[in-house]
Amino acid sequence: MVKTKWLVLLTAMTLLATSCKVSVTPSGGGGRKVYKAGDIALAKIKIGNTEYDNTAEVYVTGPDGATIVGKGNSGVFIEGRTVILSPYVMGKYEVTQQLYQAVMNGNSDGIIANPSLFTGSPATGEEQNYRPVEWVNWYDAVYFCNLLTEKTMTAADKVYTISGITVDSTNHNISSATVTADLTKKGYRLPTEAEWEFAARGGNTSAADWNYLFSGHDTEDGKTDSDEENSGLDAVGWYSDNSDRKTHAVGSKGQNSANALGIYDMSGNVWEWCYDWYDSISTGNVTDPTGAGSGIHHVFRGGSWSRRAGDCSVCRRSWTNGRTNDLGFRVVRSAQ
Repeated sequence: MVKTKWLVLLTAMTLLATSCKVSVTPSGGGGRKVYKAGDIALAKIKIGNTEYDNTAEVYVTGPDGATIVGKGNSGVFIEGRTVILSPYVMGKYEVTQQLYQAVMNGNSDGIIANPSLFTGSPATGEEQNYRPVEWVNWYDAVYFCNLLTEKTMTAADKVYTISGITVDSTNHNISSATVTADLTKKGYRLPTEAEWEFAARGGNTSAADWNYLFSGHDTEDGKTDSDEENSGLDAVGWYSDNSDRKTHAVGSKGQNSANALGIYDMSGNVWEWCYDWYDSISTGNVTDPTGAGSGIHHVFRGGSWSRRAGDCSVCRRSWTNGRTNDLGFRVVRSAQ
């Protein structure tokens, strides 16, 4: 069956971003490992005897984590809120179609291993395998994280307990399940919304790009997040004005498109799932927040090939309970 590449079923709602500025300071404590934010934590994911390109991971914080003091009124780091994050590692790239298929092939629940709608006609010079996976819902993404953990670590390292799985008989994706998380485990998982935004901002209080509108580049002079086009985003991301209405190979904007941590595509290409149920952001002091205890929609962040420039802001929040052809994910794991 031919899958159309023009379909975007975006059932999400979006909050307008007004001010993205926050401040951040290192968290206290004595670190045990010797590394700094931006250092490579893993060069390539290896499954069996095969190493996969475009799967490198970086440390997002130093070994003592970070404390973020909120400022402004959008994103998760708002005025009156202080967030403490434990140290963690994040993929430099969105999960590719190649890696997703390698992990999901032969899974015991019959979940489709190649769900993407963009399966042909990549942009000139780009490789199909390295386009980001899309058309995956939140349940599919957490299932992938568990299976990736099993194939690269051990089953005991899995973060998620997933029970009551129902697989859609037509689309062969997970339509419902019960999911709980144990963040003390070292396996792969989705980033929390706070972890996602911290990484997208670059994680460095002294760097100018901490307050950029986009991940790795600031807005064009005279432009606001309500404008359709923005040359600031053209430099680092794929969005509606430059994408030719399709996804692009991860990192294909080039080495200079990475943000301060060396992470690519956190503004544009595909939206990215976070772990959290959507809820309003409250003030106060929180450590490793994971969002509401329950809800209807899960959070996703970062904008996509189909969206205007402002939707790709580092502080734009969106949510859905479905799947779209402009929504994928990247993985994180605790730095242990």
